[in-house]
Amino acid sequence: MARAFPGDAPGFLDEALSVWRRACRRLRERRCRALTRPAMIGAERVRVIALETMPMLVDARDEGLSRSLIDHGYWEMWLTEALEELLKPGMVAIDIGANLGYFSLLMADRVGPSGRVHAFEANPAMAGLLRESAAANGFGERIAVHSDPLWDEDGVPCVLKIPEGEPKNAHLVTGAGEDVPGVRLTTRRLDSLPGLLDADVIKIDVEGAEERIWRGMAGLFAGGRPLTIFLEFTPFRYEAPMAFLEDIIAQGFALGELSVSNGIRAVTAEQILAGDPHEDRMLALTRRARA
Repeated sequence: MARAFPGDAPGFLDEALSVWRRACRRLRERRCRALTRPAMIGAERVRVIALETMPMLVDARDEGLSRSLIDHGYWEMWLTEALEELLKPGMVAIDIGANLGYFSLLMADRVGPSGRVHAFEANPAMAGLLRESAAANGFGERIAVHSDPLWDEDGVPCVLKIPEGEPKNAHLVTGAGEDVPGVRLTTRRLDSLPGLLDADVIKIDVEGAEERIWRGMAGLFAGGRPLTIFLEFTPFRYEAPMAFLEDIIAQGFALGELSVSNGIRAVTAEQILAGDPHEDRMLALTRRARA
């Protein structure tokens, strides 16, 4: 009589792999925390080591991302791992909503000297720290930092409102009067900027402006290139979230969701919208080359 082994059970290997990945992640996170080595530079800046080897400058007044990097030496390890697996030497990557540049620096490391990273950060203070961190890692020529706020139309006057102590939650306001405080800027469409139509990987995390930015990427989609996009999706922020998802599908993308513990899994638009509309979900959108 044939003996039954645990490996014969449906899903056993998937579950074993998930357990192994979580164990490896915990070990890596522990190493990152041990090697953070925060050091004050002046009254408002801190030098930290992210991901064990990557020097970064962060804002001592920032209670969100900077505090996490000071204390832990990493940010959103599930997305960190997904980008590390996906990015290859020579690729072009775009980081929209780059903030301090944690993911921009990771991208630059993975694409290597033959690759290119375009980091979009409209907050002048964060963009300045990003440039200094890029130079500290030898990525000054590899990362192009753009201060343009992206939108679905060129030339729209707007105000970037930056919450005190939480610059990662900064958001754009259009049609604001002169009395509205914030950084005054003018929008650009992504597809109107030269040299960005050959992107391989894009990360978009812009506090509710994702749909507007998506519309401003139409020229990039028209080429039919294979492309992977990580897009933070929060249904309540959009006027018509189902229409947004339908447009993503119409552009040839397969819907996936990046979970904290189990990597990327295929999902439907209905499954995405069945959850809490206020929950931030990181979608993984993939498109193969068109014939």
